[in-house]
Amino acid sequence: MKQLCLSLAFFSLTSLSLIAQITVSGTVTDDNNQPVGFASVALISSLDSQLVKGALSAESGAFAINEVGPGTYRLLVNMLGFETQYTEPFTITAESKNVSADINLKPSDNVLGEALITAKRPLFEQKADRLIMNVANSPIASGGTALEVLQKMPGVLVVQERVTLAGNQNVAIWIDGKPSQYTDMNAVLRDMPGDQIDRVELITQPGARFDASGGSIINIVLKRNANLGFTGTAAMTAGGSIYDQTEAGSDDRNYYRLNPSLNLNYRKGQWNLFGSYSYFDRTSFHIINVDRFIGQELYSQTGYTPDFTTSHNYRIGADFFATNKTTVGVLFRGFTRSNEGRGRNVTDVTDWEGTQQFGSFTTLNNTVSDRNNFLTNLNVKHEFEPGTEHSLNFDLDYSQYDFSNISYLNIFQNEPGSTESLSEQDVQQPIKLYVGKLDYTLPIDSTFKVETGAKSSFARIDNDLKFLRSGVLDQNLSNAFLYEENINAGYVNLSKKLGKLDLNGGLRAEQTVVSGKTQGQQVLDRNYLQWFPSASALYHIGEHFGLQGAYSRRVNRPGFQEQNPFAFFIDSLTYTQGNPQLRPEVSNNGQFTVTYDNQPFIRISYQKTKDVIIENAPRLEGTRTFTTAENLAQYERWAFELNFPIKFKNIIDGYGGNQFIRNSYDAEYLDQRYNRSKWNWLAYGQINVNLPADFKLELSGWYLTPFLEEFFEIQAIGGLSFGASKTFWNDRGRLSLSINDILYTQPTTVLVDFDDVLVNFYERFDSRNARLTFSYRFGNTELKSARRRSTGSENESSRVKVE
Repeated sequence: MKQLCLSLAFFSLTSLSLIAQITVSGTVTDDNNQPVGFASVALISSLDSQLVKGALSAESGAFAINEVGPGTYRLLVNMLGFETQYTEPFTITAESKNVSADINLKPSDNVLGEALITAKRPLFEQKADRLIMNVANSPIASGGTALEVLQKMPGVLVVQERVTLAGNQNVAIWIDGKPSQYTDMNAVLRDMPGDQIDRVELITQPGARFDASGGSIINIVLKRNANLGFTGTAAMTAGGSIYDQTEAGSDDRNYYRLNPSLNLNYRKGQWNLFGSYSYFDRTSFHIINVDRFIGQELYSQTGYTPDFTTSHNYRIGADFFATNKTTVGVLFRGFTRSNEGRGRNVTDVTDWEGTQQFGSFTTLNNTVSDRNNFLTNLNVKHEFEPGTEHSLNFDLDYSQYDFSNISYLNIFQNEPGSTESLSEQDVQQPIKLYVGKLDYTLPIDSTFKVETGAKSSFARIDNDLKFLRSGVLDQNLSNAFLYEENINAGYVNLSKKLGKLDLNGGLRAEQTVVSGKTQGQQVLDRNYLQWFPSASALYHIGEHFGLQGAYSRRVNRPGFQEQNPFAFFIDSLTYTQGNPQLRPEVSNNGQFTVTYDNQPFIRISYQKTKDVIIENAPRLEGTRTFTTAENLAQYERWAFELNFPIKFKNIIDGYGGNQFIRNSYDAEYLDQRYNRSKWNWLAYGQINVNLPADFKLELSGWYLTPFLEEFFEIQAIGGLSFGASKTFWNDRGRLSLSINDILYTQPTTVLVDFDDVLVNFYERFDSRNARLTFSYRFGNTELKSARRRSTGSENESSRVKVE
């Protein structure tokens, strides 16, 4: 608390000292109003054009020129690929406080006959520590879910509706730079509209400033408009799909989705206000066919579950630019989701050949679930020298998740007059999370930078399960599990440039304190400290090529549900059970990369993990198959990656790539040795075609050969998607068509064969669908259009305001 008070006092003194200074500040954007970083901004005399002072814009497009004396000036802005831009002359007097300027750059080749070529962000951008995929204007992303958008990122696959990186499930999903480790992010992504996403960042080797938990990080950055004045976008998506469900014993054929959304932004003076809302209404399905070989009998199950989902997603926030150095922000974000699944599973019991039937029964599972989430964030950012990286950031978060899941099970024999077995499984799970974080960046000089910070989080999860048989509480299958977790962390990271060599190294320490109680009995009590080093080096060879090596140590802590000791029934023959004795798994990761124009061209990566948490270790209990998480194995993963760009003039661009992957597991389980490995091949690519009259086409696809995941041998899967879009009304209107999984190759076939567990299952979802989206931008778009019609480099696209 004392340190926090000193920091606030420092902010106050800094703010007071700024009143006597005259600063010229603003932002540099391109023709799409996206920030332009590293542009040269020169303050020149209006009389003789002599240079007075200068600065470079930051990655955010922001720049600042401090301690400017009275006089009449102009701003001159240069950036490779853009026309030189001059502002109007402006006068600073002794009474002036500061000057704000918003400068819009035009592409250097913006006039070609009657055609207008505007600047745009590339699909991919390779930064020092991450690969960025810009999806804001993708036709395939329009009207889709976040889960569908993520499949556009090279190597990211969705297997059984779970996000994986080339089949590896150890992936952390972040939203706007914030982890959400205490909720089912795959469920959140299934309902989050893709239209809200601006870009996706893939961080394969997270450094010391990132949480050590999880493997690679996929950070989803939501849209946020920085334009002056009032702007907004309204969109409507309608879509659907048609399937023949005869094999599942259903007459259902048609499924639909409806998704209206609204994004608003207002920026004036020292305030920037923003908000968004979306409604999602969808019908879908889940089909699973399971063959269980138990003794001399075959339990053949056919399951069909239609799903009915509605969700509301909202976000509202404000940024207050207290000075040109200090910004205070507040954010409120949340969602509510309701889902009903009406499952019907028919199980036939026969001999292995299926020639003799011994019995048949049906399980009806009607599940009603509600998820609610609310997050509030207070953040303060202070830049000691605007335009540099010398900054201090403070974040304070509070999150609350409420999860309710009630399953009504009805089991009966498929014969006249059979009795019904009625049961009810009721799970209530409130989660509260508090997080405080402080980050400080100090550039020693232009070649050396120091980053340090601290973070503390507190989580409380109360899981209450009640199991009732014919309305009577079953004490043996009911339980309450209270889980509390506190993680304290600190880090330091150093970056240094030595000629052609870029060096980066860091160390992070994390203390974890966890406890778990069930019915007043302590079943989990741990307190441990772990260290996580990381390092990377990049050597530039000539103008285009580079060599990069990186290492990081990561941890995967067991989730609270994995440590929950009671059983949760999926159907009458399948349930899962947690294990409070789980230990955290620790992995060492290394990679070597050859880059071309800062893009990963060739990459070799290696991962070795000890005490691997096998989430789905199978066991047989009578006729029931159940899975439980256990520390069983040592895991090794090799990946050899080759990526290449696709480019033809200004008409076609895109990318392609291959990965050759080897997964290997070595474990002792059920008094047997499980030692298996498998090579597989992953291919992916995307092509964008720019046509006349503002038409755009997009084709993307991927294919993964059979691969190994824990005890599961998964057969080949793939996906092919198509998108088309057309803009009109001076780029304010946009119509997009997208079709996912055209060939319907995402259904999954899995084999489990270990000890006395022999199971085959086939699973498919509503992955093949079509969507039509119309969006309209309003607000200050007409002003932008007027500026676009100007052909000179000196125009009204640069606004200067003297206060």
